Amino acid sequence: MTASSAEPLFSTPRYASQASDQSASRRIVVAQQASAARALLDHPAPTLLLCLGTVSPARDQECLPSPEALYLRLQMLLEQAQVGTRLYVCGDESFLWHVQHLALQAGLLGDEIELFKQGARRRLYCVHCGYLQDIGNEGECTCAQCQVRLLVREHFSQRLGAYMGVCIDPDAPYAQQVQA
Repeated sequence: MTASSAEPLFSTPRYASQASDQSASRRIVVAQQASAARALLDHPAPTLLLCLGTVSPARDQECLPSPEALYLRLQMLLEQAQVGTRLYVCGDESFLWHVQHLALQAGLLGDEIELFKQGARRRLYCVHCGYLQDIGNEGECTCAQCQVRLLVREHFSQRLGAYMGVCIDPDAPYAQQVQA
C-alpha cells in the first residue's frame, strides 16, 4: 500500500489554526511578530506576549531585540512557571520548533504547547554532515557546510525540528564534480 502524493507524510507537522479551549492559569504567547499573535491575546487567563522587535511594549507585552534575547527571557519564565501554564508559539517553522524544544527542556508537556505556523522559513538537516540550516520552500538546495546538493524530503524530524536533506546526485555524493 503506497501513500497518495496528495496526503502529507505522517511525520509532517500539523499546526493549530486557532487556540484550543484548554484552561490555563497563565498563558505565554511567543511570536516572531506581535501582530501575528493578536487572535491569541483575547482570553480570560492572564497572558504575557513575548515578541521580537523594538516597538514600545503594551501592557503584558515584552519586545526583545533578538531571537537570542527572546529565547533567554522565555527560558527564565518557563523555569519559574507554575502548573497550568500554557505556551502558544507563532512564527515560521524554524522559530516554532526551536521554542518548542526550549519549552520541553524546561518541563512543559507537549499538550501544553500549541504551534501556529506563519511564514515560509524552515530548518533543513543535511544527513551527510549533520549541519542544520534555514531554507525557504525550495525543494532542492546546497548544504552550506559540505556543499552537497540536497533534495528536501517531506520527512520531518520533531527531535531535530527539521526536514531531511539527502544527496540529489548519487554519482557526486561529496560535492565532487563528475568528470565526463
